[in-house]
Amino acid sequence: MSTRIRLRRMGANKRPFYRVVVADQRSPRDGRFIENIGKYHPLEDPSLIDIDEERALHWLRVGAQPSDQVRNLMVKVGIWDTYVAERPSAAGQVKVREAKAGGPRLSKKAQAKAAAAAEETEAPAAAPPGSESAVEAAPEAPAAPEASAAPEAPPEQ
Repeated sequence: MSTRIRLRRMGANKRPFYRVVVADQRSPRDGRFIENIGKYHPLEDPSLIDIDEERALHWLRVGAQPSDQVRNLMVKVGIWDTYVAERPSAAGQVKVREAKAGGPRLSKKAQAKAAAAAEETEAPAAAPPGSESAVEAAPEAPAAPEASAAPEAPPEQ
């Protein structure tokens, strides 16, 4: 049985409030649930977000997947950061996958752009400072104007 942490809509027409519940993924939105772990009142100013951190962490540890909105609420309250900090191996797995695949997957256009940028940065650095290519690649300094930047005062009569 796969479980989800999601919102259950309650309240009158045009006046919703939600309960944060753990439910079987196959049950309907407002149907049967396993446990009520919090509440969310979006119409209050400021919004009321009350989630039992201990129970939410328990369900996350045993494999319950939060819905997108519940994950956003958990980020605001700080529960999601606590959960991610507990499992550093998950962050490491992403890096391992990228390393095995030769870095992050990029489109052909992005790969071409990255290669062009790498060539531009390597070309001037690879040439010795005294060679002609380094002199050509170095940007020329703008010519200093003969006249000073401040306007001269007109002669007094």
